[in-house]
Amino acid sequence: MSEKLIRRTRKAIAMLLRPIRGLLGARGQRWVARQLNPRGQLYIPPELGVAGFFAALRDLGVRHVVLRWFERLPHVERGHDLDMLVSDADWPRLRALLSDWPLGQKVDVYSETGLDGTGYRPERLSAVPAFPRDVAAALLRSAQTRAGGWAVPAPQEHFLGLAYHAIYLKGYESGLPPDAATPVRKTGSRDYAAVLTELAQEIGLTLEQPVTMAALDRMLQGHGWTPSRPHLDALAPANAWIATR
Repeated sequence: MSEKLIRRTRKAIAMLLRPIRGLLGARGQRWVARQLNPRGQLYIPPELGVAGFFAALRDLGVRHVVLRWFERLPHVERGHDLDMLVSDADWPRLRALLSDWPLGQKVDVYSETGLDGTGYRPERLSAVPAFPRDVAAALLRSAQTRAGGWAVPAPQEHFLGLAYHAIYLKGYESGLPPDAATPVRKTGSRDYAAVLTELAQEIGLTLEQPVTMAALDRMLQGHGWTPSRPHLDALAPANAWIATR
């Protein structure tokens, strides 16, 4: 059975059981959730919804940023996750709004230091923060709150954060070539080259063309957004490109 079919089957079971969840008791619900959601992924419950979730974050004063693809919020493109960074201090309050019952909008939440399963790819890596501490702090400091309650990075931090995500977190999965002489290894789900070029123009930055992982690496080094070597080594098991850097 394919991974995609397994996910659909688990979601169908979760939907069937939803009306009788209360009858399972707290212990039974936790057991079923572990079977249906073995990776412990987090979801905005359907009864809260994305708009309600962000309204609650605003009311609670939770420091956060939606890292990317936020232009159409509260709508989230079908099949895509909501990627967020939250301050360590506010993580418990954000977590209280989410559920491990696998229904609703899936959310990937990173904290400043990767505590309590909020590192990058927690199912594969052990408490590795997605970002260096100073980069996470810069993203949170730049936060601009929109009317619906969601906060987004300022334009420059948005651009730098997306470039960081493309090469240090996604690597070959981004669909970017490693360098100008090497072809793309995989087709990405987004056109990072086009989006990054457009974002760079909006902040008055000329981005080296063609857009490659090596070019973005040099650019991020120039802005002080490159992880330390130990941090890169910790991310490497989930990103084969790092080993060639």
